[in-house]
Amino acid sequence: MSVVICDSCGRESEDLRQCSVCKKNLCSDCARYMVVKRKTIYKEFEDSIPVCKDCLPTTSLKKKLVDIVDAVLGR
Repeated sequence: MSVVICDSCGRESEDLRQCSVCKKNLCSDCARYMVVKRKTIYKEFEDSIPVCKDCLPTTSLKKKLVDIVDAVLGR
């Protein structure tokens, strides 16, 4: 197997995951998990997907809130 470098911390590892949103390579320490609902023809279930720190919902909401406040206050 080839050695791949984590995009978040720079650690080299053979087994890395990819962020499901932005497709960055993540080691097991940098990977966070988000639960999403998947719906198939027969059933609906919850699945956990790996995401990076920047793609977590709280991080993206904070960035959007800062943009809104800057637009309102004219900064």
